[in-house]
Amino acid sequence: MESPGAVGEGELEVMYFTSLSEFMNYLDNQVKTLEDNVNLIEKNIAQLEPRLAGFQSLLGVIKKLVGRENILLTPAIEITGLKIVIDPNPIDEYDTLKESLDAMKDKLTVLRKVRELIRVLVTTAKLDVPVLVQMRAGVPIKVLIGVSR
Repeated sequence: MESPGAVGEGELEVMYFTSLSEFMNYLDNQVKTLEDNVNLIEKNIAQLEPRLAGFQSLLGVIKKLVGRENILLTPAIEITGLKIVIDPNPIDEYDTLKESLDAMKDKLTVLRKVRELIRVLVTTAKLDVPVLVQMRAGVPIKVLIGVSR
């Protein structure tokens, strides 16, 4: 396998594999890594939830005391599109983890479906030809089988 090369829009990549089997192995590794990361984030969220509940209760009391609904608790600095939050509160942490977890689960679902399709091709076609795969954000969107190199 060769390293991906950026094509066009920045989020598109192209990867070459020597065979469908090599591509399937790559997908197996991607799925395993993503599953491990999802499990870790789910554990982090579970550990964070008691702190989050307490913080939300406290925040509700503070909002009533000051008479305002919008209270800026954690200042964020944005530099060239990167948001930096120093000493985040539990809401910031939970929202970041939950948003990422949902996106990772969606990606995992798609990768599993692609992997199963490739597994069927590997077991039935038994082709040993080079494969070019176009990906968007790490998800295969096009597979060219039998490409010249």
